[in-house]
Amino acid sequence: MAAVLTPHGSTTARTLAQAELPRRVRQVLEHVQQEIRSDMGRQLQTVLLETELALSRQGSPVNDPRVEAAKFVSLNNLRVGQQRFTHRFMADIEAGLASLREPRRNRRLEEQQASGLGLALLDDDAMSDQAMLNNIASRIESRNSLALQLMGQRFGVLAGAPAFDGEHLPIGPYALCQALHDASGELEFPPHAKFELYRQFEKVLMALYSTLLEALNNKLASDGILAHLSFVPVRARPASAGSGSPRTTAAMPALGAADGGPSPASRGAAGIDLPSTLSMEGRGRANFMPSGAQPPQQQPAPTPMPASTPAKAGGLGAGFAALQTLLKRRRVLLAKLRPGGQDERVREPLRRDEVLGALQRMRANATKADSVGDFRQILLAQARQMHGHGVALADPDSDTFELLALFLAQLQREMRKGSDGEALVERLRLPMLQLALRDHRFFVDPSHPGRMLLDAVSRGGARWLAEDDADLQWLGLLQRAVATVQQDAEGTFDTFAEANQTLQSGLQALARKTEMSERRQVEAARGREKLEVAKQRANNEIARLLGGRSLPRFHAILMDQAWADVLSLTYLRNGEQSATWRELLDTTATIIDASTSTGQPHADPAFVARVQGALEQVGYHADDATAIARQLANGRAEDADLASRTELLVQLRARARLGEGNAASPGTELPTRSTQEEAAFRQLRALQEPAWVEFDEDADDTTVRRRLAWTSQHTHQTLVVNRRGLRTLSEDLDVLARKLAAGKLRVLDADIAPAETAWEATMANLQRIAENEGQQAREDGHGH
Repeated sequence: MAAVLTPHGSTTARTLAQAELPRRVRQVLEHVQQEIRSDMGRQLQTVLLETELALSRQGSPVNDPRVEAAKFVSLNNLRVGQQRFTHRFMADIEAGLASLREPRRNRRLEEQQASGLGLALLDDDAMSDQAMLNNIASRIESRNSLALQLMGQRFGVLAGAPAFDGEHLPIGPYALCQALHDASGELEFPPHAKFELYRQFEKVLMALYSTLLEALNNKLASDGILAHLSFVPVRARPASAGSGSPRTTAAMPALGAADGGPSPASRGAAGIDLPSTLSMEGRGRANFMPSGAQPPQQQPAPTPMPASTPAKAGGLGAGFAALQTLLKRRRVLLAKLRPGGQDERVREPLRRDEVLGALQRMRANATKADSVGDFRQILLAQARQMHGHGVALADPDSDTFELLALFLAQLQREMRKGSDGEALVERLRLPMLQLALRDHRFFVDPSHPGRMLLDAVSRGGARWLAEDDADLQWLGLLQRAVATVQQDAEGTFDTFAEANQTLQSGLQALARKTEMSERRQVEAARGREKLEVAKQRANNEIARLLGGRSLPRFHAILMDQAWADVLSLTYLRNGEQSATWRELLDTTATIIDASTSTGQPHADPAFVARVQGALEQVGYHADDATAIARQLANGRAEDADLASRTELLVQLRARARLGEGNAASPGTELPTRSTQEEAAFRQLRALQEPAWVEFDEDADDTTVRRRLAWTSQHTHQTLVVNRRGLRTLSEDLDVLARKLAAGKLRVLDADIAPAETAWEATMANLQRIAENEGQQAREDGHGH
């Protein structure tokens, strides 16, 4: 069945703004679109980069000039058409969302009708495209069937229609492959290059699509779209109930074949309640220290912690037990969704020292794997060969593998592909796995050296990290810390503690340097503010003394450019309560009277000299100051030599004004702020301390994190610095408020590391599954 490579049909609305949808539905779809643009934008960049690398490595065995020319053309088209490709892909996805409530096409019926009309010749390339993309979509759908079913149910609610299947889901694999085919036309690829693009797209999507679906399902749930949805298939009752009731037996967690064996009954029933003290402490970090929770009975004793590890036996056991409870509920849900896929064979559990020895050999042999789950499969396969029969991980070790895999998969979404930080985190995977197996405190204590080291290293690859944030000294500290960990083949606690201590010391030194740099920038901004206030005061005093009178054009220019600088500098140096300021105001009034008088009075030479001295104080040359002083003091009585006046004006325009280099360039006058913009303006103005903010860059759809270091209460100017404390932006507060109201700026509670954000998201997902499973268990209990 051709499920892709078909036009959108009767779709008339290409954007959500054009679609005739209820307001609530449009808002939810806009949230979905934002998530897709953020996630798929990064994935598409990775696809294009991998395609470019693959094409550049291709070559003709006989150096055929035609093949080399075709490769050059393909690479050039790829570089030129990248933005058009991404824009077309996102436009197709948005068009699919906009047509959510349009009738769904029955492609089987269309093909049957088309086949009855007669035969037709098709292009071989089109047929190859169709077959390849259909196979890609089919494979992706089979690997993500559960998440797609849940997504289809939720989109059915939004459409007010039955649930969507994978073929008709606007963000399903078939829709993504259709968008890929349409967008590939922007690159004008020959067939071989287009097929390479398709292969790289499948490779990236296979790795990250499940994470995207999970994020979208969570986003829809948080928006109230089937927030407690859980899929429970019809399960056949076992032939013999055994010692337990059918409901209890069905609720027991079970591990699939990939997990290496069944889940023993000793792990506890799924119906136990979560500890009431299980909570998230701090933004982005979870600290599981429930006092009343008890670990599951008959659980193998964990490996003792090293002597250098602080002893927190009670909190450690209860905290990790709470995590095991969440993982067990997750496995219960997965077991319900895979009926008949459980492995009932009892396998011999591997000893902890065998697992650690296998990981140490993997590090020595530089074994490559894409994820923690792949390392687990390699470990079990090697152990099966050594023992001669199937083996399994002990429950605590299995839970450690699973939890770390979930954590690192979520962290991958928070990292920028191809960054230095991502490479460093990848080098830490096996050492972290060794550490977590030895010390479960890695999961329950945010101050654990392993967690602190991972937090620091993950910042080097954050997707919000700007190019000017990267510092060679900072990256060097991260690289040396990771190298220290890699030198220890066993991944011990002491090694992580030593590497983290050295790293934190270096980071503290850099933080002090950054703080000093930021303080200097703030002091400079305050100086610019004082100068701006002084200039405003000078202009106000000139306007007050004029009293509605108008100066001749030439004298008005001198007053505005030269004498206003004199007033501003005097206000800055002496203040408004000083005798010098009052005398200068009297001098200003005399100058204005002379310039507006119709008579021919000549000022006292002493008065001209006083004006000349004031001009020299702001940096005017003696000759220029004398000429300007005569013009200002004598007013209309001064010789009206046009040539001399013209020459004087040219010199004034060429001269920099007081503080002109630091003044913000005037922009276009903005319209009146709306209600939301006014609220955002007050929110930013009320900030008492520097705050971290994130900007959405319109150019490449990326996010950049900056620090709003200072806001002026008088001139509404702001100072935005980067992570090194260097000035990057001096926007007016009104401009930032409009960005905040438009969603292009976000004020953050704290500067959270990607690892912290990933851990928070991982625990939130597990707790949500536990809540849904608990609610389902209660509903089953009421039903019985």
